[in-house]
Amino acid sequence: MTLRKRLAGGLVASATLAATLVTLVGPARAETPVQPPRAAAAEADRAAVICSLRQVGERGVYHNCKGESRRILVTKYFTPNETFCVLPNADWDVGQWNNIYAAYDEAPC
Repeated sequence: MTLRKRLAGGLVASATLAATLVTLVGPARAETPVQPPRAAAAEADRAAVICSLRQVGERGVYHNCKGESRRILVTKYFTPNETFCVLPNADWDVGQWNNIYAAYDEAPC
């Protein structure tokens, strides 16, 4: 076998190995920029105020972010659906989290 054929065979093998590694490992990902502490704290504060249904422990809680009282309908799996009047900027316990399907903001109350 000539030197030229050996080099060509080695290049093909190297290219095949590189393609396999890229497929297995995946493309390089850009690092997420690090936020300064103040920006991270502000982001956490925004995430803490969820204006709708959320889970708190084993309970479902609805938070009303609107400036008026709202009537919400909570649909449930194992018990009858319920309607609540939630005061402005208030949290309202709407029941066991595993029993809740969804909550719908219907109208002012």
